[in-house]
Order: sequence, then C-alpha cells, then structure tokens
Amino acid sequence: MLSLAAALFLALWPESYQGTSVTTDGRAVEYSASLIEENGAQVLVWLLLPVAACLWAFLASFSGTTAARVAMWLMGLLVLAFVSILSVGAFYLPAALALLLAALAATRRRHAA
Repeated sequence: MLSLAAALFLALWPESYQGTSVTTDGRAVEYSASLIEENGAQVLVWLLLPVAACLWAFLASFSGTTAARVAMWLMGLLVLAFVSILSVGAFYLPAALALLLAALAATRRRHAA
C-alpha cells in the first residue's frame, strides 16, 4: 500500500515540474505540471514497478520460502530507491522498510515453527 500511495502521489502531484517561461512581450509566466502531464501515461509503467515488486513480495510471504523471496524483492526495491534517491526514490523508502519488517517477521515465524 505504501508503494502504491507513493506512485499515485508522484504521478498526480501537480508540482512535480515547475518552471518559468518568458512570453514574446517580456512577461514571465510560471507553470507547473504533474509527471503524467509532462511525460505522458507511459510514466505509470515506471512508477508501478516498485508497486509490483512489493505485491510480489507480499504474495511470496505466504509461501514456504518466505524470507528468501521477500529479501530478494526488498533488495531490488532498495536498489531502485537508492539509485533514484534524488528524484522519486525517497518516496519508495517507506515501502522498502515495510518489506524489511515483513522479511524479519517471516524469518522469526519460520524459526519458531
């Protein structure tokens, strides 16, 4: 849910792009746009990749080899977040931390059983 919230926020936030342009008569005009307005609907594919990784890890948490699968998707999400930390990566860090907690809980459940 956290990664989905981050994707929706990033896609629809109207202040993602801001700028100033000058008209031919010399007036300065400020503008802002969302990621979808600026880049088109194809940006949703890239924003939903971390959501898919979190969903996959959530579904993997119900299988027998839980900790390994969740940890694998956690590492992928963390790599994505840190590679893109200066743009959208910071919005996916809460989801990565939630996956980390899920992996730890799954490991404890497995050792307790």
